[in-house]
Amino acid sequence: MTDQINPQQEHILEEGFEEVTSQGVRAFTVESLASRLAMSKKTIYKFFPTKEDLLDKILEFATDRIIHEIERIRLEEPNPARRFLLMMDFIVKMAGKVSPQRLSELKGRYPLLWKKLEQFRLERRADFYEFLSDAQKAGYVRADVDIDAVATLYIHIVNSTFQPEFFVQNDMSVSKTIRLFVDIITQGLFTEKGLKSVGTE
Repeated sequence: MTDQINPQQEHILEEGFEEVTSQGVRAFTVESLASRLAMSKKTIYKFFPTKEDLLDKILEFATDRIIHEIERIRLEEPNPARRFLLMMDFIVKMAGKVSPQRLSELKGRYPLLWKKLEQFRLERRADFYEFLSDAQKAGYVRADVDIDAVATLYIHIVNSTFQPEFFVQNDMSVSKTIRLFVDIITQGLFTEKGLKSVGTE
């Protein structure tokens, strides 16, 4: 999680995220971001001393956004089956902002940042487990399914398969692949009651 940031820092990180997702880390520069913000490079460097530090904080800003959205869904959506799908819909929305080529640049040029991203994905296992376990208790997920094992398998499939080279080699978009994966999971796990509750049957 990022430390407490002021509105100016948040604006820099938000625009930095848009710049990185549209241009990629190779083309991304502090100069280009400063121009986008109509701000001096000196102001950006005051908060983020190096490009690497800025990229690190941009990644944290993006992952924090996902965590906050998951928490909002947890608090506002009473149906646990829909909680799971809403969480995945938001992840699809975020993933759709980044092309496989941009992901490949990040993995190749900044391996430590890539490792942080992979660790963040692994930490979402607890969210998957909670939402699917609650859905099972409500009768939306098959009673014979070991949710603990499913959550572990699910997150490790995501981390091992959802690599930039996979998308590039197979000419598949990130967001469409995630949607297909979620559809396979829900059709295999959800009961008829669960499918009806989320409007897929």
